[in-house]
Amino acid sequence: MATFKLIKEDGFIKVDSVSFLDLDCTSIASNIHAIEFDGSAGHVEYNDGTANLTIDSISAYSVAEGVFNTAKAANDTAVSEAATAQTALEATHGWKRQFDATTSYATIGEQLDQQYHDAVNSTTTWKDAITAVKVAHPKP
Repeated sequence: MATFKLIKEDGFIKVDSVSFLDLDCTSIASNIHAIEFDGSAGHVEYNDGTANLTIDSISAYSVAEGVFNTAKAANDTAVSEAATAQTALEATHGWKRQFDATTSYATIGEQLDQQYHDAVNSTTTWKDAITAVKVAHPKP
């Protein structure tokens, strides 16, 4: 572990560049306010008037790292589940018609402009664009 920071009252834990807020830190000693460690040295700040403690190892505070690792694992699971749900959403017919970058509907404003120019110029630009989307993404 390179760096570590804990602020108990906020439930804030940061390990290297990954941080979490509102974690359950009740397993951390009640008189600890914060722990900071830069990989080689650090300190423990107390909330009861005890002088700060200089530390050269974080191993005595591995329970804080355990809280972080538990939260990180839960977060990683949630991110994975969200990615799976997003993939399922993107496979739906409606999503493809609206967001597929290769063939998607123009904005309403652009469609109205196409309809106006079609009426003035006797063209079928709007109908052709709508047909292209329907052909690219036929209803199941």
